[in-house]
Amino acid sequence: MKTLYCFLLGCLVAVSSVNCSAQDIPSRMAEMKTAYTASGSIVVLDGQTLVIEPNMPSPVCALPRQEDGKTTWYRYAFPLASITVPLTAVDENIVSEDRVFTDPAAPQAYKPGDQGDATMIVVVGMPGKKFPALVYDREKLEHLSPGPHSSADYGQFQDQVEAFGLTFADDVAAREFATALRNAVRMAKTQAMATTQR
Repeated sequence: MKTLYCFLLGCLVAVSSVNCSAQDIPSRMAEMKTAYTASGSIVVLDGQTLVIEPNMPSPVCALPRQEDGKTTWYRYAFPLASITVPLTAVDENIVSEDRVFTDPAAPQAYKPGDQGDATMIVVVGMPGKKFPALVYDREKLEHLSPGPHSSADYGQFQDQVEAFGLTFADDVAAREFATALRNAVRMAKTQAMATTQR
């Protein structure tokens, strides 16, 4: 009888922790939506999947690195119209945060120690996982005349990507987004693991 009681108590604790985890995921998603407001929008699909729609066009981000005593510049552009992100597909251990420069003239004016004007959060998928995305041609978008246009006018097409970057003008909002994302991913994976072990 004592063994049965311990087993039932263990099951109750496991179910309770899964329920708490499930209740906390929406809170973390709400935090991400709030932090991302100035950079784009986020829609929650099924409680564990995000559709992120960055403002268009996204900036080209330049990142300085010191190599052999010289500053080398790396440029990143993530022309995403939208990206679908199942939380369990994200590698929460490889969510990076970098201060970047969005001013095209930054490499000429840069002095070692200067801080970028934006923060780029790079999200990487678990091995073998890719994120469905709608991407566009930056040059086509930038050369469009004012007024309504179809997605074909700016070269939008479907793709699958292993990693993507999101740019934030506000460093605090970027850190809040990254923290909420890591926490939501951990909760979603814990919940998925508990569900498969039942």
